[in-house]
Amino acid sequence: MKNADLLWRLGKSDLGLLVHRDFRGLVDKTIIVRISSILRKLNNVNITDYVEPDSLSVVRMAKIPNGNLGLVMLAMLAIPRGFVASYSDLAELLSMTPRLIGLFASRNPMPVLIPCHRVVNRDGTIGGYSAWHNDGRGIKALLLSMENVNVNGMKISKDHFIDASELKDNFYRIYNYYHSIISEYDSSEQSE
Repeated sequence: MKNADLLWRLGKSDLGLLVHRDFRGLVDKTIIVRISSILRKLNNVNITDYVEPDSLSVVRMAKIPNGNLGLVMLAMLAIPRGFVASYSDLAELLSMTPRLIGLFASRNPMPVLIPCHRVVNRDGTIGGYSAWHNDGRGIKALLLSMENVNVNGMKISKDHFIDASELKDNFYRIYNYYHSIISEYDSSEQSE
């Protein structure tokens, strides 16, 4: 945990998001933790309230991997706060299978910052959440509730699902922005 430089408090709960950065300062990993247990282990931890950055800011501050995992992470960023999308919605958008979307969501190295908790089953049931070791579904429901998504019996109503065309528009805006940053980074490396 020596690479952790920040702990974001998630709402009024005892949960926090421990943020790790790489040598360039990019976020490369987040871990959901109980704040009380972290405070017993670490000295001088900087705790601030989590204020969700907009999706383009996340793209600029996070280390998004190349390949399909990165593509799925960008698609999850296209789901705005207060909404959800199904594994099937993302699968259709990215020409993948829903199971593959679920697999990549479970490998998300930056839970909460990259909102894999906003991906649910097509019927509205919240599905699994591997970012928390004990009650993943309970934490996923809590995170969605904190975003004003009505979770009733581990199920989301259809009025919280993002429209497919809005999801697609959001995704391509984020995708194009990501590629402009990559191009910018590549050209600055070549000029050195």
